[in-house]
Amino acid sequence: MARYVLVHGAWHGAWCWNLLAERLRAAGHEVVTFDLPSLGDDYTPLAEVTLQSWIDHTVAVLADSPEPVLLVGHSMAGVVVTGAVNAMPEKVAAVIYVTAFVPLPGESLFDLATRPEGAATRLLQLPTADGLATIATAETAGAAFYGCCPPAEAGAAIARLRPQALQPVLAPLPAPSGDSTHIPRVYIECTEDGAIPIALQRYMAGRLVGARVHSLATDHSPFVSMPDRLAQLLLA
Repeated sequence: MARYVLVHGAWHGAWCWNLLAERLRAAGHEVVTFDLPSLGDDYTPLAEVTLQSWIDHTVAVLADSPEPVLLVGHSMAGVVVTGAVNAMPEKVAAVIYVTAFVPLPGESLFDLATRPEGAATRLLQLPTADGLATIATAETAGAAFYGCCPPAEAGAAIARLRPQALQPVLAPLPAPSGDSTHIPRVYIECTEDGAIPIALQRYMAGRLVGARVHSLATDHSPFVSMPDRLAQLLLA
């Protein structure tokens, strides 16, 4: 039995993993999901949210595990899980990036998202009135996140999106406090992703020395559009 820790991306919450978690548990494995501060059902004030607070929250989950986990990060959470494994490598058996951002130390998600390889994104973000967060507009979220998902599931997911704090997007990845270079990495690219274009995914995956790369012909949300196939890759 393995233990999976699944970390959701921007605007989402632990709810996005439900279909995938069901499949991993049915295969006999333990699955841990949680809401990052200010997202999902967590109502931490946006002004208190930082990238470090997200990393610390994830590290606390790792610290509670009796054994090293398979740490999975989707989208924005690629930054979070990279920070977490750099902080506590002894609790991580492997890191699996699901169409995720993968920064180097000192690099931010914003740095990666604004690269030329990301220019084809279909996601439109609008700032909140207080300037602390952005909202993924319903008009573009469908095409950006859920282009291959059944319409009912896509609509239900769009209705649950929350404002995304800006600070974690702009903050650079902290320098490692431990040596995680020996931890295996896997990158699962999604060729039809409307949020993180495939060219940007491949740029980031190409910098992961020795990583295994798998390809899914689906959108930004394979845990909804292709949960059986995604589970197979995570179980491999």
